[in-house]
Amino acid sequence: MGYTSVDCKLFDTMLKNGYRHLYAVREKIDELNVFPVPDGDTGLNMSMTMRGGVDGIKAESSVGEYMKKVAHGALFSARGNSGVILSQFISGFAKGVEAKQVLGLQDFAAGMKAGVDQAYTSVATPVEGTMLTVMRESYEYINDRIDSISSIEDCFDKLVFAMERSLENTPNLLEVLKEAGVVDSGGAGFLAVFQGMKMALEGNILDENSDVSLNITKTSDNKAHTLEDNGKMDYGYCTEFILQLMFSDSRGEEFDLDEMINTLSSMGDSIVAIRDDNIVKVHVHAYKPEQVLSYAHKFGEFLTLKIENMALQHNEILHKKEKAKKHKKYAVAAVLSGDGISAYFAGIGADAIISGGQTDNPSTEDFIKAFDEIDADHIVVLPNNSNVIMAAKQAASIYKKCDVRIIPTHSIAEGYSALSMMDNSADSVEEMIEGMSYGLKNVTSAYVTTATRDTTLNGINIKKGNYIGLDNETVRSASSDKFNAIFKLLENLPDIDDKEVLTAFYGNGVDEDEAGLLQEKLEEKFPMLESGFIRGDQPVYDYIFAVE
Repeated sequence: MGYTSVDCKLFDTMLKNGYRHLYAVREKIDELNVFPVPDGDTGLNMSMTMRGGVDGIKAESSVGEYMKKVAHGALFSARGNSGVILSQFISGFAKGVEAKQVLGLQDFAAGMKAGVDQAYTSVATPVEGTMLTVMRESYEYINDRIDSISSIEDCFDKLVFAMERSLENTPNLLEVLKEAGVVDSGGAGFLAVFQGMKMALEGNILDENSDVSLNITKTSDNKAHTLEDNGKMDYGYCTEFILQLMFSDSRGEEFDLDEMINTLSSMGDSIVAIRDDNIVKVHVHAYKPEQVLSYAHKFGEFLTLKIENMALQHNEILHKKEKAKKHKKYAVAAVLSGDGISAYFAGIGADAIISGGQTDNPSTEDFIKAFDEIDADHIVVLPNNSNVIMAAKQAASIYKKCDVRIIPTHSIAEGYSALSMMDNSADSVEEMIEGMSYGLKNVTSAYVTTATRDTTLNGINIKKGNYIGLDNETVRSASSDKFNAIFKLLENLPDIDDKEVLTAFYGNGVDEDEAGLLQEKLEEKFPMLESGFIRGDQPVYDYIFAVE
């Protein structure tokens, strides 16, 4: 006869199975991404959003209380346009069932409606042929038949059928999908969740490594889009942040969500902006992300922030399989932040770039995903940050497809030194690692950034807004003048007289004119140092120096 309602324990099992199914097919979903929204990692973004919702959450006595916690976790874990929309569907569903101990058929339909409504509301300009359409049409299908549905199992049979039919039709609603020969990736991810929930009802409980298929065909033959020095910026930047509204200084009182959406519409597209109490989550594709951040900063402080160059990301996605086919004896995976640094490391031998670093540490899973993209006998990992080394070692310990070794580099400077010393002709991986590690003890890592508050460190008085120079984590200089802070930083390095080469990576807030002028000044002030300047585009630090 089947279930006529589901209690919290069963719904918890279903929802977590939905996440596991989504995660298991995430790469298949990633392959569906097409211009003009080349986020490239829809499957991963949606699965990480779901994981944030269900991970560590235990079944309550009430479905309503349980879903409130799931929605909160999904909101803070939401990644990418698709992840944010999914989190909004979950949030809406939670509100639709907040008073329910168990879910009957009518309760489930009410939750679906609330989820669909909130998902549509969260998008500044809803587009049909996307995951929104799959959400809405599948709800409408079961709602029209709710009186004839006999059980929860019957409901999910019809729901998944409706989602599959809606997803298949998305290319007829969105021309770019038809041209690429694919269905909508976000809709495919949403379907995967409900397919997993349906499997749980049937007794098929998955784990994250289950061998399952999505049965979706991809026939795109789009060519890769590359980004060259004299090329055109066709895609813009995928800009995401979580903003804490600040009322202590009255900034938050001036915030209005509709006004923000209207303002962001003049700066970019693919806008998703949502508010939950004093937290605002935003996703936007913009050509000038600094304008977006400057506007948002008027109302509060950033809890998280991520900016990605979508042209580079799009190119990486389209070339992923081709790259993976090339078997190598030795390969290198490096943790990096900044499009310029990433491109430079790739140019001198890095086979995989793992996005992350200061304030954005990659997870163990991020490493595993990168390892899976490499076909090599040995993978050498350069964590390039002390807070990343442990996750890298954990990933290496559990990865069984090939040999993974860690060189515990603590900075971009050390990673640069190690990679520049790599010898692919080494007889053994031990010999190669020894060569890459040889010069690390002689590398000094130095940084220039901006102080966020008044303080005194290492005997140096620092004012908010000062430029500060650091030798690893030791403050060596502070000044209202950036060049002065840099000169004092280098002068105060304990072993500067023994150094011969300075390599500078300049950040996303530094233009070429400034970098060129600084190089001239450094050559005058430190004539014994041979200097080279590379566009790094890194956040946080105006300059990262490798001094050897």
